[in-house]
Amino acid sequence: MVERPMNPTAACWLLLFALITTSFASEAARDISPKRECSICHVMWLNEFKKEDAPTLIPYEPLPVVDTGKQDVVSTERMCFSCHDGYVMDSRFAWENREHFHPVGVEPPANIKIPKKDGKDIFPLNEDGKIYCGTCHSAHGIDWEETFSPLFLRVQNRDSSLCLACHLDRSTGPAEGNHPVYKPLDALPEALKEGGAKFGSDDDVICQSCHRIHGAADDKLLMVDNDQSQLCGTCHSDRYVHSREQASLAGNHPVNIRSDKVKIPGSLLEQGAKLGDEGEIICQTCHRPHHAEKDASILVSRNDESSLCIRCHTEQKTIYETKHDLTPLSGTGDGQKGVCDECHVPHGGQGPKMWARPPGESDDAVAATCLSCHQDDGMAEQHQVGQHSHPVGRDMNRIDNQLVLPGYTASGVQQEQGGKVSCPSCHDPHRWDPQNPEDRGSGTEAGNGSNRFLRVRHAEDGALCMSCHSDKKKLAGSPHDPNRIATEFPDRAALLPQWTNSCNSCHRVHNGNGPRMWALDPEEGVDPVSSTCLSCHREEGIAGARTIGEHTHPIDTPIQRIGILASAERWIARVTNLFERSPLIVLPLFDKGGDRTEQGGRVTCATCHDPHIHTTGESERQARFLRIPDDREASLCRNCHTDKAQVTLSKHNLNITAPEATNVERETVGESHACAACHLPHNGSGAKMWAGIIRSENDPMAELCLGCHEEGGVAAGKKVGEHSHPWRVDMESADLDTQLPLFRDTGERDAHDGRVSCATCHDPHQWRPGEPRDESGASADVEGNGRNSFLRLPTAIDSELCIECHGDKRWVRGTDHDLAVTSPDARNAQGQSVEFNGVCSQCHTPHNATLENRLWSRAPGPGQDAMEELCRSCHSHGKLAANKQPGRARHPGDVKAVSTEGGWPRPGQDHGGTFPVYDAEGNVVRQGVISCPTCHDPHRWSVSAEAEGPGENREGDARNSFLRSKSAYGLCTNCHGMDSLFRYKYFHGESSRAPHRLFR
Repeated sequence: MVERPMNPTAACWLLLFALITTSFASEAARDISPKRECSICHVMWLNEFKKEDAPTLIPYEPLPVVDTGKQDVVSTERMCFSCHDGYVMDSRFAWENREHFHPVGVEPPANIKIPKKDGKDIFPLNEDGKIYCGTCHSAHGIDWEETFSPLFLRVQNRDSSLCLACHLDRSTGPAEGNHPVYKPLDALPEALKEGGAKFGSDDDVICQSCHRIHGAADDKLLMVDNDQSQLCGTCHSDRYVHSREQASLAGNHPVNIRSDKVKIPGSLLEQGAKLGDEGEIICQTCHRPHHAEKDASILVSRNDESSLCIRCHTEQKTIYETKHDLTPLSGTGDGQKGVCDECHVPHGGQGPKMWARPPGESDDAVAATCLSCHQDDGMAEQHQVGQHSHPVGRDMNRIDNQLVLPGYTASGVQQEQGGKVSCPSCHDPHRWDPQNPEDRGSGTEAGNGSNRFLRVRHAEDGALCMSCHSDKKKLAGSPHDPNRIATEFPDRAALLPQWTNSCNSCHRVHNGNGPRMWALDPEEGVDPVSSTCLSCHREEGIAGARTIGEHTHPIDTPIQRIGILASAERWIARVTNLFERSPLIVLPLFDKGGDRTEQGGRVTCATCHDPHIHTTGESERQARFLRIPDDREASLCRNCHTDKAQVTLSKHNLNITAPEATNVERETVGESHACAACHLPHNGSGAKMWAGIIRSENDPMAELCLGCHEEGGVAAGKKVGEHSHPWRVDMESADLDTQLPLFRDTGERDAHDGRVSCATCHDPHQWRPGEPRDESGASADVEGNGRNSFLRLPTAIDSELCIECHGDKRWVRGTDHDLAVTSPDARNAQGQSVEFNGVCSQCHTPHNATLENRLWSRAPGPGQDAMEELCRSCHSHGKLAANKQPGRARHPGDVKAVSTEGGWPRPGQDHGGTFPVYDAEGNVVRQGVISCPTCHDPHRWSVSAEAEGPGENREGDARNSFLRSKSAYGLCTNCHGMDSLFRYKYFHGESSRAPHRLFR
């Protein structure tokens, strides 16, 4: 067993007691000292100390002078600690932290009135009139059944009643300047409970909820440290924050922060205000838990008419007597509630800035505080911002220049640099005139750009706008400068709204007429951004001489349509930029509402144009408020239309083929660029912003091509001829399908309702399909073929382009009608071989055909109808298929047949499909002549199999040979029925008809 060392004080008394009892052992045995249980503490009561003839070994002083003064030895601290050292009870924490327990050895201050009973102090002082342990404690009169109040106290301490017996002046509540007591708590703070705090019988606040008499954390005898208001925060956790962000979210005054703007005045500190260890604002900066001023909500100083607020927030006192001083309107100027209280409450606000009113509707928390008044039925409903107002919530980091106006976080904390735009970025709600603090504005004064609570005067120079938008200063002196407009076009200047500077001639910060806070009437029917531009650039507008025309660059169009994957930081093209000018320049894109987008977006006027920067260039073309120069390299066009840049490597680059040719604006390619030879961004002559002359409206899209590909055009040598592929074909009506582009008359692609045009088969910007870097077409003398010639798919050999639409004709490949199999050296009327222009081209040609019928590409042969002439261009003497002529060349020409879709079904017939009949021009009709393709499908070797031919010249029979029938009884039965053979023999042979006449 480990022995504990004895306390030195206890050892001293025991030694003294042992010496006495040893000296008088025999007498003590006979004369037992009275009250010996009491003498454990009251040693002076021992009889031995009363004997004059028996000196003690050590000096005995019944009333010794100790640190706390002169008092009975029984109530000295050393006597108490002789048991409370852990031997009887461990109270060592009390003297280990002796600086932080109830004062002893001091005279009660004047404000402490010790209560009396029967003329005696209930709490006695020592011989020197000072407080000592025995003032509160006594080992006598103890009710050992007591469980709520500590033992050894002179009176019970239920609900801190002993404390309040002396400190009654601290229990009077807020009305007398004290923290409330006996106020129930919703929940007992765990931190206080763990620290030994006591609470009242109803879980209410008592003295010992905050104070600990022995071994407290600080010199105020507090349960926990309170140098940073930690104690306050244990109960008032909803008000105890650690940053401006937290304070703003909670609607509370910030604590635990240092302010660079607000300086706590020395006079306030002299009144009892406190700061944190490093000068932070804490709860006690404003509050005193005891002995605060009366009726002041335990504030350090009364806040009548917001006087306490203004003592720190001195810069905000300029709000007095301005339109934002709401005390006259609300009737609260009663000497209590002040101007600050109209908008702010220190705790429990309804938004950032400790807002005292229900916030308005806004996604921006700070703006919502302003809109609590500036809205319908608000106190300032006559001064609302309107639907089209300066945006809030925008990231100010997007602004390149040094910021002089504040931004705000999402929770409403002001930022000196960065943050988001909000109402107080431009407005100082506490100051009417930014330059004259004494100017408060009269109640009827409407205000102007020099006041209106603006942070910067917004006069003729537009200084407020330029604080952020300094990049817009280049507007000055440009054609968009209203001062220049007023000078050069005084009659047009009258159309401008009233303006004082370049900014507000076009923009109204609040209550604009449209997006971009537009000050004019925006054009209807276009996207919100372009509508602002067209409010001037229309015939009756200020810029009536600069209209864009009917055929102009598309607007309100998603950028993805031209293969651009766009973000705010980077553009990526689906087609690699031919000239490897990387990265692409990021241009602004917009959503449906007219706001700039971070991902994707739509093209508007402001995508290409910056209306505030009028660049200069070698020509007027290069000086049109463009974001990228419209230079001779077509930099602006190529930045978006990366898939069109390869036109410069082809014959369609007029720098190569026709450098002196001019567009409708009489510009040569050298004066503009390759794109401008065919397209104008505004005021084009036709679809696709055409830069040439449109001579006919027959097919608006085809007419674009024919402007050059006609007699007298720059491509007169490449005319399409009289017999050419049809335009404006409705694919659905023609029962055709394709992945090639189809077009409306206006030039837009439309896979559903579009029609066939030149650009369906031809890509005018790329010489060779699939090879954008191919330079073989970059010559005026080069001749194309089926592998290039601006085709979207090659036609050479397999006629891939033709088959894309005419898929039902693809089975001709590899058959006897594929001249690559039967006559690879053959040439059509244009002198083209299969290898040169494909299998289809040997019979058909899309341009300059010999015949209109089927766009026939060969000299017609002899025949009694148009279709027979086509077939006999090969199947006749001296032609490619001279060995494949029928013995009886044709069906009787004067016989007319009726054909319906599906042929003529008869009982037992297994027909192969339609048997078409034709008119004199070769058109399929319901009633017409029977010709070669009535029985033969020239594109399909066998009607029984959907497959290409074997790729070799084979002899056919009645089951193939391009016959349409698959009947087991022969071709003729498809029309003439099962008795067709009998009929033929009867009417065509005398031996059958003579003996069996059907008439007399």
